[in-house]
Amino acid sequence: MEYLLFIALILSIVPTLYYRNLYLKEQQTREQISKELDILHQQQTFFIRKMIHEMNTPLSAIELHLSVLLKERCSVKNVEMIKSSARMLATIYDDIAFHVGKEKICYPPQWIDIEEFVANRMLYFDTMASVKNIFLEMQADAGFYVHISKTELQRIVDNTLSNAIKYSTNSSPIVEIMISHDKGELSLIFKDTGLGMSQEEIDNIFESYYRASNNIQGLGLGLNIIKEICDDYKITIDIQSVKKQGSTFTYKIPKEMVSTKPQSGAIS
Repeated sequence: MEYLLFIALILSIVPTLYYRNLYLKEQQTREQISKELDILHQQQTFFIRKMIHEMNTPLSAIELHLSVLLKERCSVKNVEMIKSSARMLATIYDDIAFHVGKEKICYPPQWIDIEEFVANRMLYFDTMASVKNIFLEMQADAGFYVHISKTELQRIVDNTLSNAIKYSTNSSPIVEIMISHDKGELSLIFKDTGLGMSQEEIDNIFESYYRASNNIQGLGLGLNIIKEICDDYKITIDIQSVKKQGSTFTYKIPKEMVSTKPQSGAIS
C-alpha cells in the first residue's frame, strides 16, 4: 500500500516539475530575446546617430560653397570642394546601401579589366585628393582580368583609396596604387605615407564602426565590408603600417580569379 502511495506521489510530482521546467525555459528564452532586441536597438540607434553625424560635415561643406557660388564669388577651389564633399557622401551612401542589402542582393561576378577599373576609380577620387594637395599614382602590370562582382570590387578599391587619402596629409602628398602579378596571383597594393597605425589599431581595424582616428570622417564600415568580401573570395589581406610613416594595404587575389585573356562580357 505504501509503495502504491509513493508511486502515486511521484506521478503527481513529475508533471509539476516538467511544466515548471518548461516555464523556466520559456522565461529564459523571453529574457534572452528581450536582451537581444535591446542590443539590436542600441546598435541601430548608434548607427543612425553616427550616420547623421558623418553625413552632416560634407553636406555643410556643400551648402557653404554653394552659397559662395550663388554670390558669384566662386573659385575653382569652391567647385572642387563641392565635388569632393559630394563624392564623400556618395561613398558613405554606397557603404550603407551595400551593408543593408548584402543579405538580400546577389552580386554576380564578372571578368573585369583590373587596370582600367582601378584607373577609373582613381579618376573619380582625384578631386577628393586634389583638395588635400595629394597626388594619386599608379604602376600596373597590364593585361589582367579578375573574376569578381563589380560592386564588390568597387567597395574594396573605393574604401581603401578613400582611407589612404583621408589619412594622408600635405606632408605626405603621394598615394601609390600598384597592380603586380607573380606566379598567377595578382596583388592590388595601396601605399600611403600618412598617419600610419599601431599594431593595436591594425588588430581592430576590421571591426564594424571602428576608426583609427576620431578626427577622420567615416562610419567605420568600409574595412569591415572589405573583410567580408575578401573572405568570400578567399582574397588575403596584408597590412603593413608604422605610426607617422604610413600604411600599405595588399590584397592578394588568387590565381583562380585571374586571367590574361579578355573574357566574355569583360568590363572596366
